[in-house]
Amino acid sequence: MRRTPITLIKLGGSLITYKKDIRRIEQYLNQIDGFLSGTGSLGELIKKISDLINYQFLNEIFNILSSFIAQNPQKKIALIHGAGSIGHSLVLHLLKKYPDLESDYPIIKLAVAIQNQIIVSEAIKYGINAISFPSHPILTGFPTQDISTKKADASDLKVFEQIITETNAIPIFYGDVGCTPIGWKVFSGDIIPAALIRRLSIVFLDSVIFLTNIEGKRTGIYTKDPSLNDAEFIACIEVDANNVTAFSLKNEILSFQGGETRGEFDVTDAMGGKLRNIIELANTQVKCWVVGLNEFVQALYGKSAGTQIIPKKKPTINVVFLGTGDAFGSGGGKSASVFVKIGKKGILLDCGPHSLQALKESGRNTNDIDIIIISHFHGDHLGGVPFFLLEASIQQQRNKLLTIIGPPGIDTKIKNLYSALYENIAEKELPFLCEFLSLIPSSSSLKVNGITIQAFKMLHTPEAQGYRVETREISIAYSGDTGWTDELIPLVKNTQLAIMECNFLDSEHEIHLNYRQLKKLHSFTDRMALIHLGPEVLNGSFLLNGKENIFIPLEGQEIWI
Repeated sequence: MRRTPITLIKLGGSLITYKKDIRRIEQYLNQIDGFLSGTGSLGELIKKISDLINYQFLNEIFNILSSFIAQNPQKKIALIHGAGSIGHSLVLHLLKKYPDLESDYPIIKLAVAIQNQIIVSEAIKYGINAISFPSHPILTGFPTQDISTKKADASDLKVFEQIITETNAIPIFYGDVGCTPIGWKVFSGDIIPAALIRRLSIVFLDSVIFLTNIEGKRTGIYTKDPSLNDAEFIACIEVDANNVTAFSLKNEILSFQGGETRGEFDVTDAMGGKLRNIIELANTQVKCWVVGLNEFVQALYGKSAGTQIIPKKKPTINVVFLGTGDAFGSGGGKSASVFVKIGKKGILLDCGPHSLQALKESGRNTNDIDIIIISHFHGDHLGGVPFFLLEASIQQQRNKLLTIIGPPGIDTKIKNLYSALYENIAEKELPFLCEFLSLIPSSSSLKVNGITIQAFKMLHTPEAQGYRVETREISIAYSGDTGWTDELIPLVKNTQLAIMECNFLDSEHEIHLNYRQLKKLHSFTDRMALIHLGPEVLNGSFLLNGKENIFIPLEGQEIWI
């Protein structure tokens, strides 16, 4: 399936609002107090919000963008804008009165929604087919510094993707507040690109441009607070999974502190927070720019401008987490299954009852799979194979080889299951070639289409196996279901990605792993993804965020190695 590339443009709140104009901010906050007490009107509130918007910069932006769209009608674009002084000052004002945002979120949401409608209306004046698009639904499932909730619904973005691919409209997202498992939180517009990339299917982020007005001789990222005399401008930042390297305009390596400190009216992490999210984007092969208005056009055309953040090298492996749930569908999760694309070959690590559904939600189908690897014979890991075979035979009319690898007896298990579910159809020979290959732990590995697959004995069922899937450059470990066994160390050691079951947070079970045990393995791999998540992990998942190199992928999330 050919996916549609889009350019995402983030309008910094400090650029499009008067973030340092104390008089305007105080008048706005006084109007907020009057509105909440019943003495102010909505019209007066809209007026004060409008007074805080920097129309000069906003109109310059839309003038440039309108010309670019007219000259490049094939380009697909979406916008995000920050709340700036309208959101940040209001949150700080309310937090001085109350310990949290539990009772104040309606007025915050109202203020940022009014700001968004004003910005949308200004875009329309310049002939841009702008439409407001809610941010809250996609941000509540996105990890922040405080939370790392797993639940995310890919359908949240179906309308967005349809608008992008089938119309010439320009969606405009905005910073917001949202409800999380630990209460109402502020969601910066800077996290929207990373939140989007985790669940898009028919479109993908090709580039992201962060428009800002950082003070300094040039607009971009500096080695430290740009107001300091010894702050140096960073022309380029190269990113890979293990390190981040900054370069000066003369291509000299620089050390940097991650950006400026918060301003007086900041409630997010200013440039430091922005940079963390930009680095995550670059790790997923998205090209990023941090520029000012004077270099906006160059960035739109993909030229050198401001500070560029680019991936250090082109990845060779694509991984999509189709399902991250346990056998009980805890938290609404789909059964554990992972799609891996190596070169032109597609691999499915386990194929549970939801795998076909999840595969199609990701924009793929059974023809994209060349190899299915089964870890053990439990239904949540094997039960989707009959549906896969049925769809491949009838809807896709598959005509290429399918290789199914698993423990000894894999062929009998699948044939019996297919016959039990679709007796009449299973009696007929498959219309495509299907080979079954058995792997035994500690024996010689299999080599299929240049991909080496090795089995390791796991502690779950008698036949349970984990696998290393390797090329000459990349190694991926997949545990399937298992309790702690010393075989986990050679399974995971020196891999770029380890996909591990994590059924429990602290509780110990002989045939399942917990987070505490998995932390003993994190140093053996570059990154560790936790799946097969039980209620204990889901209810406490915010505790996992930012710890070592371990992460909980969202269902449908796509990463590159």
